[in-house]
Amino acid sequence: MKITHVILVMTLIFLSTSCSAGMTGKVVDAETGKPIEGAVVHVEWTKTKGIPGLTYGETYKIAEAVTDKDGKFSISEILRPPINPPTVVVYKRGYVAWRNDFIFPDYRRREDFKWTNNIVVKLEHFKKYSHSQHISFIRTSLSLTTSSKLDQAFSPEIIFAEKERDLYSKSLDELKQGKKTERQIWQEIIDALYSHQGEKNE
Repeated sequence: MKITHVILVMTLIFLSTSCSAGMTGKVVDAETGKPIEGAVVHVEWTKTKGIPGLTYGETYKIAEAVTDKDGKFSISEILRPPINPPTVVVYKRGYVAWRNDFIFPDYRRREDFKWTNNIVVKLEHFKKYSHSQHISFIRTSLSLTTSSKLDQAFSPEIIFAEKERDLYSKSLDELKQGKKTERQIWQEIIDALYSHQGEKNE
């Protein structure tokens, strides 16, 4: 009986550390509360590799879903050996990307996320922000390929990001001479792009 009990306990422990429950939720507009159709939900799990003091994360699995007309999505559960908590990114063009770990644009740590069912993700409208900084925020710690839904979704922003970087390179002399701060230069670039191109919420 004792051996059977030990085996049962070990089996339960293995199952609890080898399964990741699925996640369901809804993506809505933060201002109106209306559901957002076509938002990409990207979930990425990693495993810690290497030796103590020289560890690194290696992508274990990626799952993606696209919200339906009601803004709903579902991520299937996975069976796996012990892995790190997943990174979740939700993106829809015209909105600020939502991550379960950090908040754009100041990279404040998000404290209110729990991996569970029926979560509600509220997307803020993209206003006068830097596209290049936004893309960097989305890509942080992710292993994206051109075939991923997330990469394809934000690819139109790359055009604006390239224009920003081009304008930034032309302002380096002012930065080096101390005439302007980097923050001032970026703000001028963003203002110029919005006013010149009439771009709003792209």
